[in-house]
Amino acid sequence: MAKATRVAVWLAIAGIALLAQGCREDEQNRPLTYDKGVYRGQPDQALDDQQVDALRQRTAGQKF
Repeated sequence: MAKATRVAVWLAIAGIALLAQGCREDEQNRPLTYDKGVYRGQPDQALDDQQVDALRQRTAGQKF
């Protein structure tokens, strides 16, 4: 019976450790459901005219 008690205690400790893994602070208050086609992140920074021109020049050589 003592062996069964030890096994039960170790299983309880393992269960508590597994439950505690889901309680990390960086995982709190994150969205659990997502809407298709809806981006909820930070908006991208707008490019200025100089950056847009530089991108156009880089991609101009890729046209066939």
